[in-house]
Amino acid sequence: MIIKEVYIKNFGKFSEQHFRFDTGVHIIYGENEFGKSTLVAFIRAMLFGMERGRGKAAARDDFSRYEPWDNPNYYAGSMRFSCGGRTFLLERSSDRYTKHASLVCEDDGEELSVEQGDLEMLLGGITPLMFDNTVLVRQMSAKPGQELSDSLKNYAANYYETGGGEVDLQGAMKYLKEKQKETERQLRLLDEKQENKLGKIRQECSYITQDMERLRQEFEENQQQYSESVREEARLRAQYEKAEKRQKKPQDTEETPGLYEKKSRTFLSAGIVGVLIGIAGIFWGKILARQDWFSGSVPLQLIGYLILAAGLILLCVGIVKRTAERRAFRAWKKQTVQNMKYESTDNEAECRRLAQEIRQAEENKKKQVWQREKLQSEWKEKEVRLENLHEEERESEISEERLLIEEDLKALKMAAEKMEAAAKRLGRRTDERINDKASEILGAVTGGRYCRLQMSDNMDISVWDGQRRISLHCLSRGTIEQIYFAIRMAAAELLGEEELPVILDDMFVFYDEKRLKSALKWLSDTKKQAIIFTCQKREAEIMEGRI
Repeated sequence: MIIKEVYIKNFGKFSEQHFRFDTGVHIIYGENEFGKSTLVAFIRAMLFGMERGRGKAAARDDFSRYEPWDNPNYYAGSMRFSCGGRTFLLERSSDRYTKHASLVCEDDGEELSVEQGDLEMLLGGITPLMFDNTVLVRQMSAKPGQELSDSLKNYAANYYETGGGEVDLQGAMKYLKEKQKETERQLRLLDEKQENKLGKIRQECSYITQDMERLRQEFEENQQQYSESVREEARLRAQYEKAEKRQKKPQDTEETPGLYEKKSRTFLSAGIVGVLIGIAGIFWGKILARQDWFSGSVPLQLIGYLILAAGLILLCVGIVKRTAERRAFRAWKKQTVQNMKYESTDNEAECRRLAQEIRQAEENKKKQVWQREKLQSEWKEKEVRLENLHEEERESEISEERLLIEEDLKALKMAAEKMEAAAKRLGRRTDERINDKASEILGAVTGGRYCRLQMSDNMDISVWDGQRRISLHCLSRGTIEQIYFAIRMAAAELLGEEELPVILDDMFVFYDEKRLKSALKWLSDTKKQAIIFTCQKREAEIMEGRI
C-alpha cells in the first residue's frame, strides 16, 4: 500500500490542506506546533475511522483533541492510495451524531463498501492496535504494547495451525475469560437467588412451626374444655332426673288424716269399750240380782255403772278430740295443697332451667367438636405445607441449574487452560520467527553490534553482542529505541498481509547520527514507503547526502 495524497477538509488546525507523498522515504519537516501529530492522527482516522469515547474518556480522545478549529464538530477529508496495482479514493466525514465513508476504485469506478469490510481487506486485515504497535510510531512511544504480543500469538495460531487468518486466538481467549466471568456472575446471581429463596422457605417454615405450636396448644385447651363440658352435662342430667322424679312423685294426702286421728281413735275406742262393758255389767248385775244364789249383784252393777261412766267420758273426749283433729287436718290439707303447688312450680322451673343448661352444654360440645376438627384440619394442612417446604429446601440445595452452570464453568476453565497452553506452545514457535527477523533488522540498524535479539511472549527482551547476553534495562535509551524499532518492523512483516507505509512521528529523537544513518539506510534498502515527521533537519540532510 502506497499513500499518494491526503486532503484535509476539516480536521484539527488544518482546513482545505493538500499533502502529497512519494514512494520510498518521505520526510516532512516542521517545527513544534506545525501540525505533524495532527496529520498523523488524520491518516490513522482515514484508515480506521475515529470513534468517540464515553464518559470522562471523551475529553481525551482524538475526537475531542482534533476538533476542527474553523468548523467545530464537522470532520471531513479524503485520502488517495494505491494497493495491488490499483488506485483508490477514500473519503470520510463525521460529526457528533453521524458519520459517512466511501471507497472508490479510480481505475474502473467500482464502488466498494467500508462498512462491509472492503477497506479492511485492502489493509490486509490489520487492526488499529496492530497498526499502532507496528508501522505507526508516535513520538516517545516506540515501545510495543501487550497488544503486539497478543497479535503475534494470533499469528502463530493461524500460521502454524490453519495456514490462514481464520483463528483469533487472543479473541477466543478473551471470549473464554469473558464467558467465564459471565458464568461466575450467573453462578453468584443464582446463589444469591437460591439463598433468598432458601431464606424465604426457612422463614415460612419458622412461621408454620409457630402456627403448629399454637394449634397444638389450642387443641389441648379444646380437649380440656370438651372433657369439662362432658362432666358438666352429666352433672346437669343427673340433677334433671332428680327434679323430674320429684315432679312425678305422687303426694300421699289420704294417709295423713290417720296421723291426726290416731289419738281420738284411741279415746273413742276406749269409750265405746267402756260403755259396752258398763252396760254389760249393769245388765248382768240386774239378772243376777234375781238369783238368790248370787249375792254380788250390787257391786257388779256399781262397777258396771262406773265403767259405763268412764266409757262415756272417754267417748266424749274422743268425740272432742276427733272434732279438733278434723279441724286441724283440714287446715293442714289446705296448707299442704298450697305448698304442693309452690313445690311443683319450682320443680318445673328447675327442670326447664336444667334442660336449657343441658342443651347449652350439648351445643358447647358440638362447637368444641367442630373446633377440634377444624384445628386438626389446619394442623394437617400446615404439616403437608411444612413437608413440601422441606422438600423444596432439599431440592434447592441441590439445584440442577447450578450443577449445569458449574459444569459449564469447569468446561470454560479447562478450555481456557488448554488454550493458554496452546498459546504458549505456539508463542514459542512465533518467538523464533519474530526473534530471527528482529535480529536481522537490529543487526542492520546497529551496524552488526548486536547480532541476536531475544523476546519472550510476555515482552521480556534481551540482546546478544557476541560475548554476553544483555538485558534491556542495561542498555542506553538510543539502543532501546533501535530494539523497539526492529521489533515493530519485524512484526509488521509477519502480521501484515499487505505491506503498509511506515509512519514515524519524531521517532529518532534519541538517535545519534550513526544510528539515524543506519535506520534511514535500512528503510531505503527495504523499498518501503516511509513517512517521517520530524522537527529536525538531520533526516533530510542525511537523505540528501549532506551528512
